[in-house]
Parts: sequence; structure tokens; C-alpha cells
Amino acid sequence: MTREEFNFATSDTAAGSSYSGPEWRRQLDGERETVNNSRRPPSQKPPGVGCSALCVGVLVAVVVIIVLLCISLIVVYENEGQVVAKVDLYDVELPAEQTVWFEANLAELRNAFRVVDENKKRAKNVVLFIALDSAAASPGDPRPVWESFPHLALLRPTTSDGAGASVSFNPTAMFCGIEPRHRHTVGFDSAVSPSDDCNEPPNSTHRAASILQWAQAVGRLTGVVTNGELVQPTPAALYAHTPNSSWLYAGPDGQQCPDVRTQLLYGETGRALNVIAGTLPCPEEFCREAFESAWEGERLDADTSYKLATELKELLDPALDEREYALGLFERQTLAQPNAFHDLAVGALHVLDRPEGFVLVAIADPSVPIGAAEVDAAVKATLRKLSTVLDDSLIVVVRSDAREGDAAFATVHATGPMSHLLHRVHDQTFLAHFISYAARIGRFRDADLTNFILQMV
Repeated sequence: MTREEFNFATSDTAAGSSYSGPEWRRQLDGERETVNNSRRPPSQKPPGVGCSALCVGVLVAVVVIIVLLCISLIVVYENEGQVVAKVDLYDVELPAEQTVWFEANLAELRNAFRVVDENKKRAKNVVLFIALDSAAASPGDPRPVWESFPHLALLRPTTSDGAGASVSFNPTAMFCGIEPRHRHTVGFDSAVSPSDDCNEPPNSTHRAASILQWAQAVGRLTGVVTNGELVQPTPAALYAHTPNSSWLYAGPDGQQCPDVRTQLLYGETGRALNVIAGTLPCPEEFCREAFESAWEGERLDADTSYKLATELKELLDPALDEREYALGLFERQTLAQPNAFHDLAVGALHVLDRPEGFVLVAIADPSVPIGAAEVDAAVKATLRKLSTVLDDSLIVVVRSDAREGDAAFATVHATGPMSHLLHRVHDQTFLAHFISYAARIGRFRDADLTNFILQMV
């Protein structure tokens, strides 16, 4: 910010200029003399000369005080707001081994100064990457792109099973914004305890809605992709509710307590998912084929366009842009291949990238070996795919390193609308509420119409 100098010595009489004390007096005395000469005989002494000089002096003093006050306010503002126009950088000769680090961090400082404007728009699109206890960096890997995102925070795991029990991240807490009682329940609040039978089905009022359910309620498209099993607790918390996370493919009572696979296919949130991709290694024979057939029947009954992908490369078909739904169930070895995670994310974006907006959750399963470079490739592809709408797209990467052990913090990197709300150590439940506010979904959905009108205006 360039600071302008106040010049009291100027002789310019244009509007907005200032006079020095003697010039003020000469100007005013000259005007007084002109008026007196036109009204009085030349020999008559003008009255009130002493008063005129006093008035001029008072006026000059007032002007000086006002100017000094303005200068002081500017100085206080700049000091308080840390507004710095220029800081000298001294040229020091350093060994090449040190110079490389100084130059690299000067570039970091320049990037930091660019993080000034806060994007307070509504996030029409949200892409959430989850890589907990996975995606470890290998020696020699370049820095992943998310480390250049402008905003960073830490997530603290808080869910435990009692005194002395280990603390870990819980998908229900992260995706629904509430703390469950036990890690073996999925999609329920703390009023529901784990159950091994279904004698007393959990009260439906204690179901916890997820970010995908909130998004669907306001007309956004939704998708979940993972290189692991679709019915495991992490993806399941986005669409299912069960008092026992082991009821993946079967439960004690299919009507009262449907298993997770059934909820993915027929549940309120599961059947509305526009993109589903991952593995489904059912214990019974032809399980995957039965799921695909039932899902396809649902799409035909609803008279919607869809793509049933049997090979991973089919997700990269540009024709997916014209489909409303896509399902891809693949073998474990297929999703363990290099670039599989990239293809899952890009394929989902082909379907979801539409004017109404979307929420996509891409999960790197910790049981599947995957490097940070593979997740990095998926994030970079997402940035390229959404390059024309990045100002309306919130990209979030949540990751932790399995080598840190239990209770380790997870880092959250974000760029896009409202990403500046990530600013310190947050409870793991904050993630869902942050996305809810940024995207204007969930409890903040009433602001959706208002924001639409403001954007149109």
C-alpha cells in the first residue's frame, strides 16, 4: 500500500490543495483589502485588522491539527492492520546449499501474501478426499498439490469406547457432525448402543443425517467412490444406519435392521446416489451380479439414464457426461492397480459436474496399498476438471499417517469457497458442519434461495 505525502508547501490553489500559514494570511488579507476598497474611502483605516489576523491564525491551527490527526489515524491503521508497503531485502552472499532454501521460502512468502481475499461464495460443488492412515509419501516424491492449498487445519479424533480405550477417527462423527457412543455403530447418535440382535430396533429419531443426505435434500447430485469395500464403516456412514457395523451383507432381521448392502441399494440416501464405485466382495455367489441387476432395475423404473461399468476404463468415457447415474463394482485387484483411485474420482466427476452442483466423497481405503502420489494425481485431475468453476468449488483433503499411531491428528487442506473457516485445531465433527455451511446444505439450506437470488442479481 503506497502512502501519499501531505504537502503544505504547495502554491497550487486548485480544489483540495493546502496553503502554508503565510499564504493563508496573504490570501485572506488580499480578499479583505479588495472588499474594503470597494466599500470605503481609501483614506479610511479598515476596522478589525487585529481580529482578522487572529482568525487566520486559529484557522491555520485547526487545519494543521486536522491534518496531523488524519496522518496519525493512517499510521495507527497501518500498524494495527499490519499493512506494509515495502520491506527491504538485504543481498547476502550465501553458499549454494543455503541459497536454495532462502529462495524457496521467499517464494512461499510471496504465495502467503496472495492469501488475502476470502472467498465467501456458496460452494456449489464439494469434493472431499479422505485418506486416513493411508497414502504415505515415498522418499523422493514431489510435494502433493494439497500442500499448496491456502488453508489448513487439524482434526482431533475424540471417539472412544470408554476409559482406557483407544481414540480414533469415526466416520459418523466426520460425515454427520455428531459423536456416536461407540465406533461399532454407524449413522446413529450417542443414544444408540451397539447391538448383536434386532430385538429392539433403534429409534429412527436417533439416525444421524450425513453430508450426502443434506446435499440430496437441496437437489445436489451426490457420489461416493472408494478403492476399498463400499459397505465398510467409512463409506457406509454416508448412506446407512446400523447398530452393528459387522452387518455388512446380512443381519438378524432384514426388515427391522437391514444390512448395509441393502441400504446402499434401497435406502433413502443410497438409492439416490448418482455415483457408486468400489468393491462389493459379497460372501454368497453372484452377489455382485444381483446387486447390479437390482440397481439397473431401479434406474429403468425411474426412466433415468445410467452407466453400468464393468471395467474401470469405462468410467473415463466422455459419454458419462450425459448419464445421470453410474455404478461400478470392481475386483479388489483392479482397484489396487496404479491410477485406479484417479480413475474413480475422474469418472465420478464426469457424471456429477452439472449446473445444479454436487458433493463427492472419494475415500482411499487404508487396507489397500496406495501412495500419496496416487491421491495427488486424483486431486490434480479434479482441479483440472473443475478449472472453469474453481471459484465455486470447495476441494478438501483429509489425511493422516498410519505411522503416527492412535489419536494422531489429521490434516485438513482446503481451497475454494469458505475454506478460510479451517484455521486451527478442530474436533472431527467440525468437518461436516464446515461443509454444511460452505455448501449451504443441512441446517444452512434455507440460505440457498437467498444466495441464488444474490448471484442472479
